[in-house]
Amino acid sequence: MIISVTLINNKKFTFVFVIQTLYNNGARKMVLFGIGQIGCSPNELAARSPDGVTCVEEINSANQIFNSKLKGLVDQFNNQLPDSKVIYVNSYGIFQDIISNPSAYGNLISILNIFLASHISLKSNNIRNMSRY
Repeated sequence: MIISVTLINNKKFTFVFVIQTLYNNGARKMVLFGIGQIGCSPNELAARSPDGVTCVEEINSANQIFNSKLKGLVDQFNNQLPDSKVIYVNSYGIFQDIISNPSAYGNLISILNIFLASHISLKSNNIRNMSRY
């Protein structure tokens, strides 16, 4: 299983190479964050959602595949790198809970929802207005 990331001057490095390099240079505690629900981001909702509210499942499914492989790598790192602790943070799950259960997060989520809804509405109006030209 190879997951690569593009860094510095468009060179591709695998996560294994990057983590191994960090470890070789003294890093012993590392945190890897999974990818959140990009298919629910304001940009994707405005650009690809049929109604501006429904998340784009195609993107979120790809994110879940990536996250699953990343979790496997974290287990591999913890088994193969002595004295190290690599932690996986489930960003996808954190945001899933916020989306599924917004009332548990209070007024902040309500304010964010209003902001996102107005942003999507403004973007849609701008696109419609631009199509006149």
